[in-house]
Amino acid sequence: MDDFRRIMYGVLIAFVGTILTWVSIVYISACGLTFTCHRASAVGYHTPIPTLQVATLPAPDFSVSHVATPTLGTASPGQGGDQVPRPSNAGGPGEAVNLTGDASAGAQVFQANCVPCHGVEGKQGVPNPGTDAGAVPTLNPIDPALTSPDKQTFATNLDLFIQHGSTPSGPNPSISMPAWGDSGTLTQQQVADVIAYLTSLNPVKAPAQGATAVTPVVASPTPETGSAGAGGEEIARPSNPGGPGEALNLTGDTTAGAQVFQANCVPCHGPEGTQGVPNPGTDDGSVPILNPIDPTMVSADNKTFAYNIDLFVQHGSTPAGPNPSISMPAWGDQNALTQQQIADVIAYVMSLNKK
Repeated sequence: MDDFRRIMYGVLIAFVGTILTWVSIVYISACGLTFTCHRASAVGYHTPIPTLQVATLPAPDFSVSHVATPTLGTASPGQGGDQVPRPSNAGGPGEAVNLTGDASAGAQVFQANCVPCHGVEGKQGVPNPGTDAGAVPTLNPIDPALTSPDKQTFATNLDLFIQHGSTPSGPNPSISMPAWGDSGTLTQQQVADVIAYLTSLNPVKAPAQGATAVTPVVASPTPETGSAGAGGEEIARPSNPGGPGEALNLTGDTTAGAQVFQANCVPCHGPEGTQGVPNPGTDDGSVPILNPIDPTMVSADNKTFAYNIDLFVQHGSTPAGPNPSISMPAWGDQNALTQQQIADVIAYVMSLNKK
């Protein structure tokens, strides 16, 4: 009986010893000879910024379908400079476009995050196998289609790539542009600083007197009755702040828009927007007509044209003057119109101005 017990105890001790030995081997392999086991922690990999990869905007039409998610490609500006490169990832401008960027601070952010792919001062893109271009494009000089004499437009064109990232065209890109803004890797102030730095590397001369300027996509809000300045850079903007709404990602229907316009806009802007009613207390004395609309809002690029209208419809505006009797309602912010209805109205107003 004692022999049996000794055998059982020996088997149990051997079994326990084997388990402890196995656990020790696993722990040492994973964690080393420490009790903190840092080696078992997930490794964070820093993905370098790849490039501002260009895309082609859809062809113009009288609907808001031109504001659909940008397609990927390497198109250059079309006739009249209408085509502007856009990232493959969808999204509008971020808060950075409303901030003042510091080029010196941006140079430091660029050095830490962008040089590995774009080179010193953005002058040399590293090879990028699996892409059509074969390398990360340079940012100095940057794709000329992204530049604009209007600083806010130039900033917006850059911001879309930095905020949302982009995958370059090609069968199997090795490097893709990270979404620095969406991921929170860079703060909005840092994004604004990088934008300021990049624009400083690519100074753009103002257009000559009488030349056609690129219509800005974004600008700081100005009074509703603002007119174009020298070179046509200024664009009418609502007095109320705010960016574009979801309507710009929808396809507008001009027929439906005409019905929405008839029910909501005719009382102030007249049939087909041809006659604004009197508006005492304003500098103009009446509600602006929409047919024809303020020429500073018109653009051959449908996406820009839709954007210019959307800001007013979404956020409303108080016209310039000592005591306006009528102000533009914030149809979007107040949910008085759905985003689809706003897209329809935009398509209708654009159709009135593209005869």
